Amino acid sequence: MRDLHLRHTLTSLARDASEVLTGLVSSGQEIPYEIGEPGEGFAFCQYQPLTARFVRDNATELRALPSFREAMETMRDGELAGPYLEEAGITPPSDPAERATLAVTYFLARMWDGATGFELDDARFAAAFAEIEECAEPEEGEIEAIVPLVGFQMPGTRIDLSGASIVRADAVDVPAEAGRTERPSGAAWEPTFLISARVSLDPDGGLGGAGERVARTFERVITTLRLHKPGGVGLAPHGWVRVAGDRWRRIATGAGRPRPGGYRLTEGDLADLSALARAMSVHSNRVGRLRRALLRFETGLDRRGAIDALNDHLLALRFLLEGEGPAGVGLPMRVAALTQDAGTRLDAKHVVEQAIALERELWSGEPAAANGSGGPSETAAQVEELLRTILRRGVTGELGSDLRAAADETLLAEGLAFGEGEGQRGTDTEWDLDTIETELVEESRSEDEEVEEAPMPTAEEPEDFEVANAEEIRVSRAEPTWTIEEPAAEADFESEEPAIEDIPTMPFSFAEDEIEAEEPASDFGRKATTADWLEEVDGDATMDFPARSSHLDELSRSPMDREEVKARVQYLFPRTETNWTVGRKAPRRAAS
Repeated sequence: MRDLHLRHTLTSLARDASEVLTGLVSSGQEIPYEIGEPGEGFAFCQYQPLTARFVRDNATELRALPSFREAMETMRDGELAGPYLEEAGITPPSDPAERATLAVTYFLARMWDGATGFELDDARFAAAFAEIEECAEPEEGEIEAIVPLVGFQMPGTRIDLSGASIVRADAVDVPAEAGRTERPSGAAWEPTFLISARVSLDPDGGLGGAGERVARTFERVITTLRLHKPGGVGLAPHGWVRVAGDRWRRIATGAGRPRPGGYRLTEGDLADLSALARAMSVHSNRVGRLRRALLRFETGLDRRGAIDALNDHLLALRFLLEGEGPAGVGLPMRVAALTQDAGTRLDAKHVVEQAIALERELWSGEPAAANGSGGPSETAAQVEELLRTILRRGVTGELGSDLRAAADETLLAEGLAFGEGEGQRGTDTEWDLDTIETELVEESRSEDEEVEEAPMPTAEEPEDFEVANAEEIRVSRAEPTWTIEEPAAEADFESEEPAIEDIPTMPFSFAEDEIEAEEPASDFGRKATTADWLEEVDGDATMDFPARSSHLDELSRSPMDREEVKARVQYLFPRTETNWTVGRKAPRRAAS
């Protein structure tokens, strides 16, 4: 494909270089020459000016020209410097800038090679530029294809996207119809951009496999653009292809109309877009793992609006992140873990929860509960951006191969496994144990103060009383025996607080002989004389394991069984009223 912009920049450079080199000769510099031997119809020796050497020796002055830098950048963007130098028998440098600089310098030397002056000759310029155009033509066994981009705008005239290029239609030699494509948004005077790609033909020279390779290349470019940033961009309904030495032929792409709004790149987007396109082209295994989610993502973008695409984008998130994992969290928290920092993670979680409620509303028709957040369109757009972020990070390799594990590891590493519960980061429900202990100590002190308010007899004022036969009573040295009856119900025990006068007192044991008392029980709510649970059953009878705490039962509860999971998601997959099976000859109703 002939680059018209390159022709324009080289024409400007040739005009400026002519003035600079002519000025150097006028200032006293001489063009070197050599004497050629007689021959080729000449009887005398020939004067041969070495104009190309003079251009090469004064390349420093030429490279300072603004037109030289523009021509060098155009040559580099068109990727023509390497083939051009190889055709000339020069080894191209590895650096793209040096390669383009050498190619432009060689073009000037080639244009004035053998001339006695530096006047601008159209015939010399056309002959030198034709050598560059030959490198831009498809080689034998290659096919070149172009398709206009609908809604796309960017600064500059060309950007390379690893296997394909986006160029301005007025900067290349293409059919006139290719530059007059539909513009769903923007001004009519804005330029049209094309996707250009070259692929090899089939081994037998056919176009069947080549057409599929061209289609995959263009689809990869559109996917890269949509993953980079939001916007309405797509392929035009028609494109053009040609082989070496043949004319352009029109083809149908079958692409639909993209979303309104357009798609604009800025100068800061170009480097990131090129890096993303390189990752899409090189790491095809990552793209393959994300293929189902990518297809569902683009299916949503092909719909009329964000609300229509909400179900597609949520389904893509379920493909990627639903399932069991180390942290045991749900889809909303995993999406938040892979897209947001710790400070804004809960906001992203609420967005996904609201989107799921909105999806349920769209399916069932029941209005979702209003929580004061954004409207449906805003929620759907936020979910689309969250999915775009996850897919982009997955393609570039930032999240590894297992996105569920990456999300759970992020939450566990930051101590955010509370995402499915009511706790929030920064409270004292889990970590601020000192605050809890302080509150308990203050509460116990307040209770002690209330108990001390009761009047107690002092040792200075003993109370006098008489006991019958007091001289015959002896107090034993046995240890006190505590006997606390089991409460009738746990709820009653918690709700009723014992009064001060009901505090059990230590009974005295009056006996003629001292007896040995039993040791007090260590467990509250159980009699001190209770035997060990291993001795409760006599003989070889079967015993029961001691009752476990309710907290242990909650911790050891098994995960949700398949039937319960099936009941929760069954509304997403409605069943038909009639079950039919199709045989080889005719349909018949399945036996119930």
